[in-house]
Amino acid sequence: MGILDLDKLLELPISDIYPAYNGVRGRTMSSQNQFLWQRIKEGGVKMIIDLREGGSDTHIVDKCNQYCLDYFNYPIDNNIDAIRRMIQLFPEFCQRIDNGGFYISCAMGLHRTDIALCCYWMFYGADNGIEPPVIRGYRKEDGHNTSKIMRVMNAVYKEFEHVNGNTPFPLEILKERKRVIERQCREPKPAISE
Repeated sequence: MGILDLDKLLELPISDIYPAYNGVRGRTMSSQNQFLWQRIKEGGVKMIIDLREGGSDTHIVDKCNQYCLDYFNYPIDNNIDAIRRMIQLFPEFCQRIDNGGFYISCAMGLHRTDIALCCYWMFYGADNGIEPPVIRGYRKEDGHNTSKIMRVMNAVYKEFEHVNGNTPFPLEILKERKRVIERQCREPKPAISE
């Protein structure tokens, strides 16, 4: 498992950086200054998980290669092609989250990042005693709701059934886990120090 120096990472001038399981989340590294790449590596980051759809960002891949960081693209969207890709890559995605030492991000490090972490928890983590993710983008206090998270969770649930011939768990469990995510979105946004 990757060991992060969270104090060092959370001091970086990266918008919306925040702990996420055994890694960190924040704004994409695609436009970050050169010195930040070295500093995230010094903070223990071993892998970039890019959540943007459309394949690998060659700039990020090049930077990962330059700084000897692993790169993994896990596209988040609610169209059927993205959902199928999410299902296909889901076991590897969960393993990478479990391994820790990651920096996970969509463009802003908020909304698709929330969806990815909710997917991890709902279809894997909850069954393994892992706490639900801290929601940073889809916050009621910021004028957002969880409708897109729920659309993606519903689509993933249905596609798991399509691929495997049965649902990953009963519909009542899906509903209960969705209620947990709803509660997470209504709670006050925790400070970085928590």
